[in-house]
Amino acid sequence: MLAVLRKIAEAVSQQPNLHSALSCFVLSVKEAINTECCSVYFADYSQDDFVLMATEGLNPEAVGKFRIGFTEGLVGLVAQREEPINLAFAQTHPRFMHAPEVKEDNYNAFLAVPIVHQKKVLGVIVVQQKIARVFTQDEESLLVTLSAQLASQLALVELKEILKQDELGHQTSCLKGLSGAPGIAIGHAFVVLPELTFNSFEIRKHSDVTAELTLFRQAVSATRHDFNLMSQELAGSLSEETVAVFHVYQNLLDAKSLGNSVENEIKAGWCAKSALKLVIEKLVSQFMAMQDTYLKERAIDIQDIGLRVLHHMHDTQQAYKSYPENTILVADVLTPTMLADVPKDKIAGVISVSGAANSHASILTRALGIPAIWGVSELPILQVEGKEIILDAYAGRLYVSPSKMLLSEYTQLKKQEGILHDQFASEHHLAAETLDGEHIRLLVNAGLEISADLANANYIDGVGLYRTEAWFMQRSTFPTQNEQELWYRQVLSAYHPSPVVMRTLDIGGDKMLSYFDVKEENPFLGWRGIRVSLDHPELFLDQLKAMLKANAGLGNLKILFPMVTEVSEVAQAKQLLERAYYELADEWADQFCQIEMPEIGVMLEVPSSTWLIPEWAGKVDFCSVGSNDLTQYLLAVDRTNSRVAELFNPFHPAVLRVLNNIAEQCQQFELPFSLCGELAADPEGAILLVAMGYRSLSMNPSSINQVKWALRRLEVRYMKDLLAECLRQPSAILVQRLVRNFIVEHGLSQLLYTCHGMSESI
Repeated sequence: MLAVLRKIAEAVSQQPNLHSALSCFVLSVKEAINTECCSVYFADYSQDDFVLMATEGLNPEAVGKFRIGFTEGLVGLVAQREEPINLAFAQTHPRFMHAPEVKEDNYNAFLAVPIVHQKKVLGVIVVQQKIARVFTQDEESLLVTLSAQLASQLALVELKEILKQDELGHQTSCLKGLSGAPGIAIGHAFVVLPELTFNSFEIRKHSDVTAELTLFRQAVSATRHDFNLMSQELAGSLSEETVAVFHVYQNLLDAKSLGNSVENEIKAGWCAKSALKLVIEKLVSQFMAMQDTYLKERAIDIQDIGLRVLHHMHDTQQAYKSYPENTILVADVLTPTMLADVPKDKIAGVISVSGAANSHASILTRALGIPAIWGVSELPILQVEGKEIILDAYAGRLYVSPSKMLLSEYTQLKKQEGILHDQFASEHHLAAETLDGEHIRLLVNAGLEISADLANANYIDGVGLYRTEAWFMQRSTFPTQNEQELWYRQVLSAYHPSPVVMRTLDIGGDKMLSYFDVKEENPFLGWRGIRVSLDHPELFLDQLKAMLKANAGLGNLKILFPMVTEVSEVAQAKQLLERAYYELADEWADQFCQIEMPEIGVMLEVPSSTWLIPEWAGKVDFCSVGSNDLTQYLLAVDRTNSRVAELFNPFHPAVLRVLNNIAEQCQQFELPFSLCGELAADPEGAILLVAMGYRSLSMNPSSINQVKWALRRLEVRYMKDLLAECLRQPSAILVQRLVRNFIVEHGLSQLLYTCHGMSESI
């Protein structure tokens, strides 16, 4: 079965468009199952029906014309049940619908499976046969497996077709993702592609033949240059026979091989990329079909050459592109480098196709105050290049090619957003104090963008989390101790005398160093945080000494150990800190500024650490709850995975109960505690945390004014009543409903307008 699946998948993936891909699919399935009919129906949600998209065995003239309602016939029944139906006598079934136009009266045996992608039925695959029989379990299993493989391709095709139809009809496309950093952005898409493949774009026509021929020839010339350099560099270390491979590659680029074929396609009206794709995929298909093993392997060479030429085409086009005003950056996976490349005065918003709204890259966009949407599943990003886009990161929606009316409405909403922003900012200089006199220390999470971090030093209570790994991630080698000392001194001085909690190097998970890359099957449960530091004491000691020296004469440093799971890890870390302290104390004995031993804390982000608070009270000076990772581990949800990101919810009752228990335990054992994480940055979350007893909250700088504005208008006693009711709820939805009702009742509906309601009227 595996060989059959692979053969069908390869054949379908090489087709240039939807029509030919589906035609290839139904023919391949019909032959594989040895039946007489195979058809594919596609769900059209604009008309609430299924349309026959391809068939081998039914009336070919019905393709694209025959439709059947979502609740009609056996096809509709399969979609409703979302499970296969296998019948020997289909026409006797009460849901069978006679449709003379498709000419299926001669068929009895019927097997159909739904095509489902991310809980959405995209279509139905049907196989039929004249002889009455029940299809075997193997046949059913094959069809179910093919359906799963086809689902992601059809989801991509669905979006492409919608975008194409909307472009032709001047209509707006609305796509859904997950809100990362809140806000509204209006601008034009600028696509960044770290990896380019022939599958990442659709073939397109182009009217300027001369320009496309020039682009192709320049790319071929650049590819030849690559091969020349490779052969020269390897000539001294490899045999002549091996180096001769590059000469073969050069010959394949000649006019008689690829060149003429591609140029003929360009002259036929295809753009250069499309022409190259058509020729390469045709050649690869021909070589893969050959019986000779040597010739079959040449398909890999042809694919490699084609991709090299394609990359040079793309790079040439990118070289002539400049970032537009109000750039909406679109990427498959957003990286800090991509953000850094865009001038800050031009970037308006971010769309990341993969990843999730709780990843560290997303946290970076929140720290910078850039509206962002994540997990726009399988968006054909090359198809939105240059298009006008409205990004509603409150509702997690993006509108491609918006209408004038929609643009006008969102322009007004953006103005209102600015008014609310100014309203919250007007109290930034006032104390974060509740109506009944409880002072809440609001601190910042810093380290992602230095200039922005330092600008906040004058109006906050300090730094609750300084991510030292941010410096490491911006370099190509490990920084020296002196370099680290200068960095840390700059930050400690800027916020002095307010405290700065510096977290020791926390790499791993989705925070990797390019020069210290570790490949793991499950990185979030692997080698990260304090585990890396303890395994590399030479790096750890360098960092600790840099922190201690930077703190000399200032005294506002606190050190936080990340990803702690047991007491022995803290004991080892403290031993290394004491070693660093005493070595430096000896070195600096005659100097005026003496080295001080700072307060030490642990980060509570692993469930096991939350049960060790009695032990922590005797070992450390404070603790800080890392609510992002703690939520991830409690709910068993990878927060960077867009497939399960909707399950990541810090308002889950289990998460709230654990956070409440931590607060109660810390108060019982008189251990100072705080919380840093996205829950604190949400006014709804901050209200519940204050009710639990948290009096120190650390968040991204852009959230401080909004949280402060909310807390200054509430009394703790009412927050506690709300908390008690929330802790009794069985689901996050009910918790959030209670909190939002509370906000409305206390006259703070502006908070809901900015957090949830911007798109309510759209």
